Order: sequence, then structure tokens, then C-alpha cells
Amino acid sequence: MYIFTRRALLNPAHIRKGLAHAVAMTQYVNEKSDLGVSLYEVLQGAPQGTLTWAYRTDSYAVSLASVDGFARSDEYLKKVETGAEYFIGNPEDRLGEVIHVAGEVSGPPAVAGTVTAGMEVSQAGAAIAWSVGLADYMANLSGIPTAVVTSNFGPYGTVTWISYGQSVAQLEESGKKINTDPGFLQRLGESQGLVIPGSGHGMLSRKIA
Repeated sequence: MYIFTRRALLNPAHIRKGLAHAVAMTQYVNEKSDLGVSLYEVLQGAPQGTLTWAYRTDSYAVSLASVDGFARSDEYLKKVETGAEYFIGNPEDRLGEVIHVAGEVSGPPAVAGTVTAGMEVSQAGAAIAWSVGLADYMANLSGIPTAVVTSNFGPYGTVTWISYGQSVAQLEESGKKINTDPGFLQRLGESQGLVIPGSGHGMLSRKIA
């Protein structure tokens, strides 16, 4: 399974109109396709006004057919052109492969806590095994499902842990429990030689559509 994301930055001069446009575009795409796109606003860890569209797919080749359909649709392209002034720069697309899920996941998270780090490519196999073990440990400790995703496109050689939260408060309490747990801290220490020092980056996002 893959996770496709498209990230865009709102123009601060058009925050309200930009948010309304982003929500409307999400609804339009879901009405016209079976992609099942979710829209997230980034609360922490990225420039203010960052939005992320995301969907899961078992085959990127199959989902690309829907994406190509929109790229050839005058109606869709006119909507994109109408909303262009609400954003800064071009959106950025990324594709990651879900290699493991610790816990039960039934759909997109209401709140997503993500941590991304660069792997030492020469130790990729060991780094992935360590990443999966860490996800299992965190999910067992907190009760919050955690997915492990590796990058296919975009920054190569990265691994991302996605915590599927129900609320910001839930993830906050989970973080307190995990970050003070001796077993978790020990496992972090075992990342030496597997993860590039200083490459970790955390982000908190909330589903809005």
C-alpha cells in the first residue's frame, strides 16, 4: 500500500478564501473519483498555512489514471486556476510505501503525528527493521496505531512513523508516556549507525476535510 501526499502553502493574504477553496477542491475530487482524498492542516512542524492532501492506494499506477483524468479536465483545471492566487508557489507531491502498521487502522487519522528521519543507506535493511520494531513498541505502549512509511519519490532513503490519533490531546498524552519511557529511550539509542544524526523532523496535522 502507498500513501500519496500533496503539500501546498496558503498565501497569508487569502487564508480564509484559500481554506474554503482547498476544502471545496477536496470535496470535488472525491465526488469525481474514488481516490478518497483527505485534507489536513499542519499545526506544528511546517510553515503556518501548510496544507496536505493525502490518500492511500494499493497501486499508484491505477490511481494515476484518476489523477491524469483531472489533469485533462477543463472543469478541474479552471478550478485550480481560480484558486491559484490563494497559494504560494507550486504544490509538492510525494509518494511513500507503507511497509508496516502496528495496531488496527480503519481509515485516515483525525490527527496525525509524524516523525521523519533519514536512513543510513548502507544500513537500510537494519534501519528498516529497527523502525518497525520501534513502531511496534510505541503502539503497544500508547495504544495508538503507528504506520511505518518509506519514501519512493521525494527525499529518498527516509522513513516516517505516522501515529493515527483521534485528537491532539490524545497524541499529547501519548507523547508524554512514550518520551519518558526507559525502553523507548533505549531503543532510540540503538539507532546509532542506522539513522542520520540530526535528520529527524516532527509534524502535527489535523484533518479538516
